[in-house]
Amino acid sequence: MKKFYDKARIETYLKQTKYESIMSGLLEYLFVAEYKKSEFVTMPLQQIHFFQIIIQGTVNIYFIRDDGSVYSLANGRKNDLLGEMEIFPHQPGNVYAEANDDVICLALPIEASKSALLENCRFLQLVCESLTQKMESITTLDAAPASLRQRVLVYMKYKCKGELKGLQQAAFHLNCSARQLQRILNRHEADGIVVKTGKGSYKLANPSLCKAGSSYV
Repeated sequence: MKKFYDKARIETYLKQTKYESIMSGLLEYLFVAEYKKSEFVTMPLQQIHFFQIIIQGTVNIYFIRDDGSVYSLANGRKNDLLGEMEIFPHQPGNVYAEANDDVICLALPIEASKSALLENCRFLQLVCESLTQKMESITTLDAAPASLRQRVLVYMKYKCKGELKGLQQAAFHLNCSARQLQRILNRHEADGIVVKTGKGSYKLANPSLCKAGSSYV
């Protein structure tokens, strides 16, 4: 992410949204955030969380369960919001937002602006409306079809930070036997997709190729 704090640019982008009247009182916190294609716009366990309005580009928003199943929540586009849940205390989630192309957002740091956000009634109404729409979408979702081979790669990338250690524990989360998992890892190793780093340990050879929902495998 690249950040820009030029006030004229911020005000220009804000006028392009439908939230100018609501967000104008938060100008002191706003900045421009730019993301390259395939860069994460939001992800769990970030050190700093941001509330963001998409100005340009599209974002793939998806949820990943512990077994590697992927649920596509939405394709965010201009005027869509990101980071609403981070305004309120909750357990770390499994929702990722990934740039489909070059993306520009207006953003503000949630922790630094939290008091101002919670005191802004119109802003909270905006957040409630956005979260309601997302909840309606979630209730109709089915997991994207995926083979166990693909779920293993998703699990390694998003749940193991690219490196799986311990077959028994991983097999439990993936709802398969350790023997099944070993066979799949052997095939991935033969194909050059993973590299064995030790007993029961495997690392993705190229994590960028193993994207959620990808037809790579």
